[in-house]
Amino acid sequence: MGRDKALLPFGKHETLTQYQLHRVSPWFKSLHVSCKNRDKFEFKASFVEDLEEFREFSPLIALYSILKKLKTDVALLSVDTPFVTKDIYRKLYENFDGHDCVVARSPFGSHQLCAIYSPKILKVLREQILQNNHKIKNLLQRVDTKYVEFNENEPFMNLNRPDDYKKAKEKL
Repeated sequence: MGRDKALLPFGKHETLTQYQLHRVSPWFKSLHVSCKNRDKFEFKASFVEDLEEFREFSPLIALYSILKKLKTDVALLSVDTPFVTKDIYRKLYENFDGHDCVVARSPFGSHQLCAIYSPKILKVLREQILQNNHKIKNLLQRVDTKYVEFNENEPFMNLNRPDDYKKAKEKL
């Protein structure tokens, strides 16, 4: 993308992060922004910074830090997927019963950052990080994971390239 996606302007909001916070806040009791360091954000929010014992940039380290701090089941949403709906999370929640994690899957593939995770996975998560294995798919193979199928790819549109960002802004 050429710059930090979380800080890109989006819709009527100064950043994509603020857009996502505003959009999904009615869906959840509490919201937190996961980050390596909160200093880059010029707005107030509840931030969960990666634990200082880890220096790498990794979604697994972020997930570990979140679960370790919050000590509860957490619904994750990547900042760069601005079209995931409340109904998607409702369906994920309905399928979470007893599993370590439940992950959205569309015809495009699985969406590990549109998921719900339990702190029951902390031990396995830490082991994998210490083995320098930062692939979420490897974690999901080691724990009780349920995939929930969705028929459309569009809600899971990910902003990885400037063209994706442009298309997403046009959809608003």
